Amino acid sequence: MCAATSPTALVWHRTDLRCVDNAAVTAAADAAEGRVAGVYVLPEDLGEEAQLGRGRFASPLGFPRASPRRLGFLLDAIDSLRDAWHASGSVLYVMRGEPSQCVASLARELAVREVHTAPCLAYDEHQENGAVARALDECGIALRVHDETTMIAASDLPFPLSELPDVFSSFRRTVEKGCPVRAPLPDPSIVELPEALSTEAIHRSDAVLASPECEAARAALREADPRAGGVCRGGRSHGLARIRHWFWETDSIARYKETRDGLIGEDFSSRLSPWLALGTLSPREVAAELRRYEQERVANESTYWLFFELLWRDYFHFWARRWQGRAFRASGVLGRPPCGTQDQDVFVSWCAGATGEPFVDAGMRELHATGQLSNRARQNGASWLARTAGIDWRLGAAWFESQLIDFDVGPNWGNWQYVAGVGNAPRNRTFDVRAQADRYDPDGRYRALWAEG
Repeated sequence: MCAATSPTALVWHRTDLRCVDNAAVTAAADAAEGRVAGVYVLPEDLGEEAQLGRGRFASPLGFPRASPRRLGFLLDAIDSLRDAWHASGSVLYVMRGEPSQCVASLARELAVREVHTAPCLAYDEHQENGAVARALDECGIALRVHDETTMIAASDLPFPLSELPDVFSSFRRTVEKGCPVRAPLPDPSIVELPEALSTEAIHRSDAVLASPECEAARAALREADPRAGGVCRGGRSHGLARIRHWFWETDSIARYKETRDGLIGEDFSSRLSPWLALGTLSPREVAAELRRYEQERVANESTYWLFFELLWRDYFHFWARRWQGRAFRASGVLGRPPCGTQDQDVFVSWCAGATGEPFVDAGMRELHATGQLSNRARQNGASWLARTAGIDWRLGAAWFESQLIDFDVGPNWGNWQYVAGVGNAPRNRTFDVRAQADRYDPDGRYRALWAEG
């Protein structure tokens, strides 16, 4: 690679922490003839106290918006992204503060012409986008948004997002008939930056990532509970290794429909959601690997079920974009009467796994100890809090946001509305948790495993 002057385009990373199959990186590299760099702005409020409704209400909740473990997983992913930019000959700037200030100041400093991004356009992110666009516009710099964070691109849907079907089943039937899943993009062409510029950028980023909060978060991620179903690291290489293991080395995908309600172990589910949530893997990459597996090994109900769940993820990404602030209201997206109180004693006991309901408590202890939780345990924990205990569902959604290393705004808040009965499908989702325990944990192994916090 030949040395070039400073970059003329920036990629502002959000939940797309990879350089491959990334429309923003590809478009920036094309527009700047390869003279491109990346920037990630670490949010100031990740370690601050969570507010009810993701910051849009006044009630503090007494726990951080992101736990140290979740922040540690994010930092792992950032480290991997920095390595990818460095391997390409360029650099990733890591900053901390308000994106509208950080991105605009760096763009001015480097005298770039364009900033490219591919964010998840939920309410907070949408507002943030507008602030960054205005700040850049004052500098005469354009913000280019590439809407390809889902398996199916929004532009390929047969309806505008304002007409997104109210229930997933209608969405699935419609998109399965004729919506293409695009192939992953070719690797972008990026040229090498001057060594002095790269060295200076690395030093600046290192200073941001050396804070006591970041060091504590990295330590929290390394403290793996021996009961966890696999140690989850945030880097892209770990996500790719997980695909190799679950698809090709164990053929676990071919048994997924039978194992997906499991509770203990590593391979009853794909466990790809943490890397998809931060975008270290793209959903199109997973879909392409799925199709290859079906062609080379077997196509059955289990392989289809993984595609089904990728569609489910897409649906809630589009759901969050359609409903914006309504996704976080107590009354749900359609304004139904909200259910639930804000009894702090009951809520705190639920968070701690001390409700007295062993199946629910086991799940909540696993979540707090590992940052991970199976779908079956999530559904039961959410139902007990919102339906049985009658607690405001938003408290539970905020706790999951704080704790889950695979937190993804649309799927998290959309599924909580779904369980609480204030979302698009208002059917009663109350789980009989004791019957569920008898069915899915008949020998009590899961409850015994997490009998203590």
